[in-house]
Amino acid sequence: MKMFHIFPRYNKQSRFLTYTWRILNSFQMSAIFPRRIRVIFLRLIGCKIHPSSIIAEGVFIGSNKLYCDINVAINIGCFLDGSSMIKLEENVRIGPYVRILTGTHEYANNVFRRGSGSVDIKKPVIIERGCWIGMGATILPGITLREGCVIAANATVIESTLPNGLYAGTPAQRIKNLSVGDD
Repeated sequence: MKMFHIFPRYNKQSRFLTYTWRILNSFQMSAIFPRRIRVIFLRLIGCKIHPSSIIAEGVFIGSNKLYCDINVAINIGCFLDGSSMIKLEENVRIGPYVRILTGTHEYANNVFRRGSGSVDIKKPVIIERGCWIGMGATILPGITLREGCVIAANATVIESTLPNGLYAGTPAQRIKNLSVGDD
């Protein structure tokens, strides 16, 4: 007879760490914290965030695998899953309710697509300097957004981008080249 386990894939230490992170995350998401204090708190629990960066309330951060360079801004309600590293370079702007995913899984060749034998896949996301991601956009695992890109609202990025372009749609397509002037 096969035993049913609530957490069949995790040991006790892993469950404890996951639970602890969820508590810390729910604490940092609170509107009680001013944005600057939230950054200090996240730095204390292992995220690598420059003090000039701002993280609004309601941002779900799935682990401490977050790197934010100088002057990064993450707006309200974003979801950063944290299965793998998320690197945000200088002057990146992330609009409200953006989803950045670093984890997925293989699917099985039967009707139980996410069965007990499926393998988790973790791929980092890198967003290079000067990128701006519009409200509700989704960035999938393993993507690199090259510098100076703009991702339109509600776009779904399934492939890495080329520099200085406007990307829109699902899947996101380059619809315009953006000029680069003097900074």
